[in-house]
Amino acid sequence: MAFQSIRYFYRFAILIVLLLSASIYYFRESIPYHPLSLSYFQHNTPLPPHAYPGSPQDVKHIQTLSSTSPANGNSWSYSIKPLAYIFPQYYPFEDNDRIHGINFTEWDNVKKVTHNGFGLETIRPHESIGFYNGLAFETRQRQAKYLRDSGFYGVVFHHYWFAGRPVMDHIIKAMLEDGEPDIPFMLSWANEPWSAKWDGEGGGQVLLAQDYEMYEGWRKHFDWLLPFFRHPKYIRSEGKIQFVVYNPTHIGFIGPQMFAAWRQWAIEEGLGGLDIIETRWSEGSASRPTQWDEHPPDAINEFAPHAGGRDIATFSAIKRIARVYHRGTLACWDTTPRHSTDGQAVCLPTCHPKTWQHHIIEMFRKIKSDPNPIGSENFFFVNALNEWGEGNSIEPSAQFGDGYGVAMKTALEITEKEHSWLDVSCDTGKARDAEIKLLLNQTSDVCVLVRTSPDNAEDKIFKLSAMLRSLKAQMSPEWRALVYQADRSEYSTLKRTIVQALDARVRHVKIPQDIKLPDSDVNKTSYLATDWVIQNLTDLDPGCASAKYILITHGSHAYEPQAFDAVLYGEGADVIGLNVESKKQILSHPELQNTSWADRCARLEDRFSSLHSLSTLSSDQFQLPASFINTTRFLHEHHTLTSHHSKPSVTDALIEFITSSTSWSYKPFRASKAHVHINPAYSTCLKTGNFWIGWELRVRTFEI
Repeated sequence: MAFQSIRYFYRFAILIVLLLSASIYYFRESIPYHPLSLSYFQHNTPLPPHAYPGSPQDVKHIQTLSSTSPANGNSWSYSIKPLAYIFPQYYPFEDNDRIHGINFTEWDNVKKVTHNGFGLETIRPHESIGFYNGLAFETRQRQAKYLRDSGFYGVVFHHYWFAGRPVMDHIIKAMLEDGEPDIPFMLSWANEPWSAKWDGEGGGQVLLAQDYEMYEGWRKHFDWLLPFFRHPKYIRSEGKIQFVVYNPTHIGFIGPQMFAAWRQWAIEEGLGGLDIIETRWSEGSASRPTQWDEHPPDAINEFAPHAGGRDIATFSAIKRIARVYHRGTLACWDTTPRHSTDGQAVCLPTCHPKTWQHHIIEMFRKIKSDPNPIGSENFFFVNALNEWGEGNSIEPSAQFGDGYGVAMKTALEITEKEHSWLDVSCDTGKARDAEIKLLLNQTSDVCVLVRTSPDNAEDKIFKLSAMLRSLKAQMSPEWRALVYQADRSEYSTLKRTIVQALDARVRHVKIPQDIKLPDSDVNKTSYLATDWVIQNLTDLDPGCASAKYILITHGSHAYEPQAFDAVLYGEGADVIGLNVESKKQILSHPELQNTSWADRCARLEDRFSSLHSLSTLSSDQFQLPASFINTTRFLHEHHTLTSHHSKPSVTDALIEFITSSTSWSYKPFRASKAHVHINPAYSTCLKTGNFWIGWELRVRTFEI
């Protein structure tokens, strides 16, 4: 009896241990895990398979790669910290009184004009804030709350110091006294002289000259800055004070000596060190201050539009030129208030919070994929909170309300969910590479042929890198891709883009020089390179040649994560049609006909997100990039895309051949949304920070 009791006790103990183990495992698995989650295109959220009405419920479960898991890709090592530049003015002070007249402020310029050279309204403050006094406690308090509520980490005050004295310093001195704006801050020395042209360059009367002096003057400036550096809310990185210099080129070769002295004094004063963040100019070109060759900056930041130019859609392509590199952007640009009489105003006519939101999401993706070294911050410099005289303000306006604040907060939430930091990518990379290696030993579902051109380079609107990300994000990972250039124009970064995709399923194919190709393929009409790849597919990539289906596409297009599920659903059909969005739908959509410039903002709404249709076996609906074609049959029948010269297009010739044969079977992969975006398409136009303003422009259907 005692023996049986002991046996029951052991059984009970074993049961308890198993229950405890299961509980520990459950709680362990409940802790958020952060595998790599690559975005398929800019920032769209992958939909679950059941989100596609009309798809069968018995489609087999798809085993996604580690890197395409929808789980959050957060990092313990990194964070994005948006900073807004503040123009510390909008109150009378002595220098402005002397130069521009008694009680002059920037509001005087803003009030002078109502419309710019495009006939558009110049932005004005919302009635809830009015033409405020920038020095007032309530103003500074409101600005801090607005920025905090919008997701900003801190602010950058423009700081003015001319020939041994501060100018326009009342707001930042008031902050030392009363704590508002109550938000982390740093200073940016706007070191250019003030001129009558408002831009600090030569050619205009100098209003306040700049003199950088020597050690005595440097020390005087440093001592004046000390109370700010010692403020508990002054921004640091790796324990060091962060101080921005707006135009390092203007300082010239004296700059490195001045900055070295400041760094030494910062240590002596117990500040823990000081970094000089030198601002980049030259609109993203390779040019840089000569002194940087021997004295590399502690860090560099972008100040738009000086770094990047005026097309925000290309800002993410700007190359980093320093180990610690902080990206930046602007809200808009319209200098009409400052140039109401001289005709020198520069205007960006298509600014809008919605397109800006899409733009900064892409900027955040770029930052997270290429962050600063662990330990260094990743600041994002936004120009500006309140440059009303430059039409560049994210404060509430009469035109947009608090739209820019909402855009920033939304963008931060989206990137938090959809984009992974580099360290998370590294954590999952090894497992992912092993999974891809196994896939390459199996028969592929899809062989993707990607023809491309320099129009898909990183500094263009629709990038090859974005297209490859869309492939890597596929829920069905059994695919291979061959990427090749369709013309003979210079495309020096093609191979680098392919290599940096870090995916063994993507290969570069170089078309032999003896194959005649056009000098340029701007209109995406040449299939000569594609025909050569198809004819040599077995030798180029046996795995691609043995794939179940072939997909012929272009480097400008993008695929939704469920697009390749179509092969599982339609397997056995000779052609499987995807739901496609392209310019065809825009040209035929009744609500987008005969539109005017005044309609532009209405076209930012999501009501046009259903601009898509199935690719079918009809000449007016067939879309080659949206059609999976049976590889065996396509190769066995020796099809070429350029063999029917009498037809208006190669796709017309191909579809005529397919439809003339009753033995070619077709199956549609129906969905409530598009599987593929043949660019330029309506939704992707928006997601690159642009919007559609009418096909009548022909050359560019989107403008910045």
